[in-house]
Amino acid sequence: MKTVIFFGLFTATTLLYASIENEIGISVGTTALQNEDGNKFKNYGASATYQMNRFVVSPRFDIDYVKVSDYDGVGSLWKASVNGVYEYENQTEFTPYGLVGLGYEKVSSEVKGKFESHPFVQGGVGVGYKLKNGYKAKVEGKMLQIIGGEDENHEMMLGVGMSFPVGGQEKRRRIVRRRASSKPVIIRQQVPVYINSRTCSKKIAGADRDRDGITDRADQCPNTPCDFSVDRFGCPVKATLRINFATASAMIRPNSIPKIHNFANFLLRNRGSMVKIVGHTDSVGKSAYNFALSKRRAKSVADRLIMLGVSPARVSFDGRGESQPIAHNGTVNGKAQNRRIEAILSYPNRRRGR
Repeated sequence: MKTVIFFGLFTATTLLYASIENEIGISVGTTALQNEDGNKFKNYGASATYQMNRFVVSPRFDIDYVKVSDYDGVGSLWKASVNGVYEYENQTEFTPYGLVGLGYEKVSSEVKGKFESHPFVQGGVGVGYKLKNGYKAKVEGKMLQIIGGEDENHEMMLGVGMSFPVGGQEKRRRIVRRRASSKPVIIRQQVPVYINSRTCSKKIAGADRDRDGITDRADQCPNTPCDFSVDRFGCPVKATLRINFATASAMIRPNSIPKIHNFANFLLRNRGSMVKIVGHTDSVGKSAYNFALSKRRAKSVADRLIMLGVSPARVSFDGRGESQPIAHNGTVNGKAQNRRIEAILSYPNRRRGR
């Protein structure tokens, strides 16, 4: 009954905190149960963990299964525990950490006075190796001390596995596209770029093969599609978009909305352009949380551009977490500058020559 209640609490807490970026881990390992004559790791098992990375000491919930070989008549045991994890983040790819916690061990077929179900306390150390996209490979060791047992003493566990970031997205807003308005927005039909159409032609005094309004002699970007806005060198006009966010937030601030509208209008005028929105964070919080937060920031801006009429095929997004700061994270102003998105503009359909 205690195990059922504990697992119920574990599940409820997992669902409760599914709205923020967290970390799920899976591992396999071996456990030493009878330690009076030395540590014999011959009981194999598997573990699953759920860790919340938003805190300095991260709450972690563990479920462990062990196939028992040391005791005749005992098939297996289940352990559920609540732990606090502290990670020693540094400038390398390796992240050492320590943990302490308490839990309950349920033995499938108890041996009276020898091997029974009991609560326990535990401590451990481990190290994670950072992989791509917030994934980590981990090695971990734990020691468990039984509380209230007669002959039971302590257990030791060794495991290897990996973890990956998870977390809910911010609640999506339903986008309703208006069929008509008092001030309709007229969007011209896209003109094929290499056809001599009246819409595309720009007549100037001099040779202008790509019809962008710049003579071939001065044109440094020949064969630019004629429906692009170009600078005085005949190259596509570049536009930038950089907006900042509040701490731990992916919500677009009201003063940033006009910037996004202007950028969307630029994309609508230059229909051969593609844009990638890249999100960034400051160094506050765990790296896995920051990576997921940076993607949410980029997605919120990408969604806004699409809502304003930019084709979804032209917009992509990604996150870089805290890995690419543009200012020192040791100051308030520096952190504010690093909580940002940047737009990377490209023209994949521009031809260099015939």
